[in-house]
Amino acid sequence: MSDGLFAAFDIGLVFALALGIGLWQLIAVRRSIRRDRAQGDDRE
Repeated sequence: MSDGLFAAFDIGLVFALALGIGLWQLIAVRRSIRRDRAQGDDRE
């Protein structure tokens, strides 16, 4: 494997990992907001 191809593969893996963690956090925050709103509706 050439150095350029390995570097592109490495950068791609890091980018995919960062994107995956970001999406996971977005989903977790939206789920948490939805849960908090549901609890607020139950109190009223």
